[in-house]
Amino acid sequence: MTPVEQAAKILSSAWKGVAFTGAGISAASGISTYRDEGGLWDRFGSEDIFNVLAEHPDKAHEIIESFFSALEKARPNPAHLALAQLEEMGHLSAVITQNVDNLHREAGSRSVYELHGNLYRLRCMTCGKKQGLTREGLFAMVRPVLNKTDAFSLDALLRAFPRCECGGLTRPDFVSFGEAVQDLTEAKNAARTCDAMLVIGTSGLVYPAAALPGMAKRAGAQLIEINWKESELTPFCDLSIRAQATEVLPQILACLVPAKKPRRIPILSLIADRLRKKREL
Repeated sequence: MTPVEQAAKILSSAWKGVAFTGAGISAASGISTYRDEGGLWDRFGSEDIFNVLAEHPDKAHEIIESFFSALEKARPNPAHLALAQLEEMGHLSAVITQNVDNLHREAGSRSVYELHGNLYRLRCMTCGKKQGLTREGLFAMVRPVLNKTDAFSLDALLRAFPRCECGGLTRPDFVSFGEAVQDLTEAKNAARTCDAMLVIGTSGLVYPAAALPGMAKRAGAQLIEINWKESELTPFCDLSIRAQATEVLPQILACLVPAKKPRRIPILSLIADRLRKKREL
């Protein structure tokens, strides 16, 4: 039995499956991970964009333009789409993600716990009220500011977002370092009550998110890691598949899609049909 077939078998026999995803699942959509080549950690030694911007103000436009340009072009890839289909088929009850790119929702996943927020949502910095944005709506706000290279500033970017009903400033609803993560209670509950967890494209270094697979493991779940390289979570996984999620998840999905069976005609219907034909003769 191949590793893909093993993973499909675990999911098919699971009462409740959950997916836990990191930046690696969106790399094929053009959004670089923080720690791989070209990411914030690789270039500046930090994953905190506010810290990087504070230390490298001259790079502010380059960093933000690069990120939003990648986000603007990004679309769900085969891995996102496969997870949405696995949820539709009943093999997954939820996706827990560390990503802020909204690609799981765009792919069709309905139950998504976004630990680090979502860039397609605004949050009031005064009262905390949130409001969703469409893809078109977000870039209609930020693109005019980013296009003014010489006049760009973080203040100008913040002013591009509408004020809240309370009068407070709003900003994209992502979690920066030092801020409390979101949906943590729901994510913990999903982890503790599942009996199979797909661990996809995460380094396992960012807490408290990285603690969730351990919670699932201690509760008796089997962990299936899909990552092209080893992670901090690899020693705890029951099965590790060293490949890209865009390749592996569609293969797992294919193993779980029931093959079409030839149409069977009930024997009584067949007999009745023959008797009818005899009477007609």
